Amino acid sequence: MFYVGALYMSSEIHGLPLRAALKYVLIVTLAWLFDAMDLVLLVVLVRSMAHPSQLNFDIQSIGSLLISVAFLTSGIGGMLLGYLADRYGRKRILSFAILLYGLPTLLVGFTRSWIEVLILRFIAGFGVGGAWAAGVTLVAELIDPSERGRAIGIVQCGYPIGFLMAVSLSYLVAYTPGEVMFGNWRLAFIAGAVPSIILSGVVSLFVPESKIWKLKLFDKDRKGLREALANKMYLKGFSVGLLLDFIGMFGYWVYWSWLPSYLEHAYNVGYISSLRNFLWLAVTQISALLGYITYGFIQDILGRRPALTIFTTLEGISILASIKLIMDMLAGNLNMPLFIITGICVGYFMGYWAAFGAVLSEIFPTSVRTTLSGFIFNTGRSINFITPIISAYLAGTYGIALALSLSTIANFALAGLIWLIPETKGKVITF
Repeated sequence: MFYVGALYMSSEIHGLPLRAALKYVLIVTLAWLFDAMDLVLLVVLVRSMAHPSQLNFDIQSIGSLLISVAFLTSGIGGMLLGYLADRYGRKRILSFAILLYGLPTLLVGFTRSWIEVLILRFIAGFGVGGAWAAGVTLVAELIDPSERGRAIGIVQCGYPIGFLMAVSLSYLVAYTPGEVMFGNWRLAFIAGAVPSIILSGVVSLFVPESKIWKLKLFDKDRKGLREALANKMYLKGFSVGLLLDFIGMFGYWVYWSWLPSYLEHAYNVGYISSLRNFLWLAVTQISALLGYITYGFIQDILGRRPALTIFTTLEGISILASIKLIMDMLAGNLNMPLFIITGICVGYFMGYWAAFGAVLSEIFPTSVRTTLSGFIFNTGRSINFITPIISAYLAGTYGIALALSLSTIANFALAGLIWLIPETKGKVITF
């Protein structure tokens, strides 16, 4: 309880039913969708951008740097904009963060050198980190705890849809049959950026601010960052959460940062058609969409820890199977039906990423929730700026199979590490 004017108010707010707040959840989902599309567009298009007739850079060294730089600044953006969201409101910072990654992405379409792309990707990373921190916290505080997992699952659906949109833009807008597969890559960046810039205004005009955050302003007993981390329970949650996120991000990006490029190489040497290439990427992301949706329900029923253990274990197994088929494909022996089935499994069990938004929102107090959850999620991504570089080095030195198999190890590690933090299913968020 705390005192506001002439009223005593409870520190517990149960939030809105998901149905009543669905339109706001979907708007935040769009923010995460364009965030994902911003990252994945470059992953898909970078080999074509590196061609001598385009920006003319080395795909392994400069290409790795261009992919990695946004990861580096996203950690700083998550911490800085997360702190600002705890001070000035979730909605205001979410709108700013979307604009911060949308405008640089638009300008990539007008670049004339890889250095210009590098600078713009560096700036965009701050917005990419801040959007997740502010958006997921806003949803977690708006929704009743009994449906919070489902709401976060819906938000996480934005990522595979964004991935699929990036792939679709690449093939529908940038694709040019011939030596450069995606010769119109500039148009893809421009087309992908315009909707996100519009969305920034939609968030500002139509999304409500978190009532929990507003009431926190009157709480004289609210915890600061130093006080929160002095609490052993919060410190443990912070430490384990950071480890979980780092390993999860490593597992994801060691697999996905170069996989579209490997598929493009297979296309260039005639082992797989552009249609089959697109089909496999599309199938994985549609399956991931289903995974995120169902995972939200599963974690609300089974709990955060059992759900994560089941999904990460099966994801690790699916990735191992896909590696075997990818190596067969690069040797000219493609079993397309089995490759599609494996892609469905890899995509679906990726749904465990819906766990992070729920768990990180439930283990910290309101006064530092966005700061700490944003710092954890985006620092994991920031540290992993080195992952595309490591993946490219290992693939070049020891082979693609070894580089990709590290993803399986990471997923198996997550399955056990989640049990180091307490179960938070159904926890009521307080301010």
